[in-house]
Amino acid sequence: MTTSEPKQARAIERREHLLDAAAQVFANRGYADAQMDEIAAAADTSKGGLYFHFANKETLIAAVIGRAGDILRNRVTSAMSAAGDDPVARADAALATLIDTLSAHRSLARVLTTETVAGSSAARRRVVEIEDEFVRLIAAELRVALERGRLSNLHEPLDPDLTARAWVGMVQSTLTAWAAGRVATPIQRIYPELRRLLLRSAGVPLESNQLTEHLKE
Repeated sequence: MTTSEPKQARAIERREHLLDAAAQVFANRGYADAQMDEIAAAADTSKGGLYFHFANKETLIAAVIGRAGDILRNRVTSAMSAAGDDPVARADAALATLIDTLSAHRSLARVLTTETVAGSSAARRRVVEIEDEFVRLIAAELRVALERGRLSNLHEPLDPDLTARAWVGMVQSTLTAWAAGRVATPIQRIYPELRRLLLRSAGVPLESNQLTEHLKE
């Protein structure tokens, strides 16, 4: 290990710590009201130390959202791979993991909402990009499921893109309300409840689908 490697590791660890603190402050205060000195205090560092890593508040919120997207992407990709090649199971695993991950990181769930990032057009664009990425991911699986005849309870073929948009929107809306404390349902029950609605809307026979393994009671 070279001399620079420990320094790089410490710098990465420090940056992650700053992002954690920023996520908490943005989640609690919203982008518009959050102050850089408040974030520095939450991270137990100086304002100068915060500016050393991030040039301004806009750069910082973009980094927080970017990291949230990376966390979700990595975990969802892993869950979909573990689900095998059945497209319904893969879409199921993707949405279940999305909720599972954000429920464990409530501040990230709140940061990924339009009300939290109000005041930053760049942050809103990043949130929309993440949403669109998941819509494309789910739509691709629904398209395969349609081609394979897995959506057998439909009176007429569905539109995979529109259905995926509705699925992601329903999950996002419910999770946003939960993160803000407006949903009383325990987080462990949110996806099982949504899942029945989502799968039924796509014509999936519920009895033929087992709940994602890590959400089983």
